This record gives sequence, structure tokens and C-alpha cells, in this order.
Amino acid sequence: MISKQQGFSLIEVLISFLLLGIGALGLTKLQIYMERKSDYAIQSMEALRLAENQLEWFRTRGASDALSTISTASFASISTGSSVTGSYTVQWDVPMPTVSGSLKTITITSSWQDRMGETQSVELKTMISRYSEFDN
Repeated sequence: MISKQQGFSLIEVLISFLLLGIGALGLTKLQIYMERKSDYAIQSMEALRLAENQLEWFRTRGASDALSTISTASFASISTGSSVTGSYTVQWDVPMPTVSGSLKTITITSSWQDRMGETQSVELKTMISRYSEFDN
């Protein structure tokens, strides 16, 4: 009796392995992409926190040093500068005051090197008035 069952040919098996390989490569690239984006999200949150901390310090101008547990800013002392915390660099740019010298524009940039060696950054921009909500 002759059997009508046939197996797969070598070409069919090679094509199926090729398709599986392409699928696995696509999943690997997706995993790498997701890891990079996750890493960026974590680092950008820390950079944003550091930039916001600096901004909050600028907002202490006019507060009483006697009533505060931290040193406070004065409008005159708010000037361009930078600080380094771990792998993050926080820089702030304060050009000359506008509106009769009573309004300063502040740009705070927090930057870091990602795992690929590229510099990434987040930026905050605000304006600070000489007149504080703490003044009577």
C-alpha cells in the first residue's frame, strides 16, 4: 500500500525558520526601544525634579530667613549659575531684569548623558518679580 502522507520540504522548513528569525529580531528591537524610552522617562523625571527644586529656591525670595529652615533667595542674588548633582547638570540663565528692573526671566536647563552617550535635557522657563508674595 502506498502512503499519501508527505513531510515538509527543506525549502519550507528554511522559510519558516527565516520568518521566525525575522519575528525574533523585531521583538528584540522592540525590547531595546522600550528600554531606552523607559530609561529616558526615569532620567527626565529626576532632571525635572532637580530643575523644579532650583526654581522653588528662586521663589523663596522675600521670605524671612528667621522663619525658614533653608537659606532664602533675594531678588538681587538671582543670577546665572549652575550646579552638579550626581550625573545631572542644572544650569540657569538669568538675563538683565526687564520692566523697570523688577522682573527677571529665568531659564533652567537640567541635562544628563544617556546610556548611548547622547546629552539629553529638560528645560523650564519662568519669570520672577521683585515683589514677593511674602512681603507685607
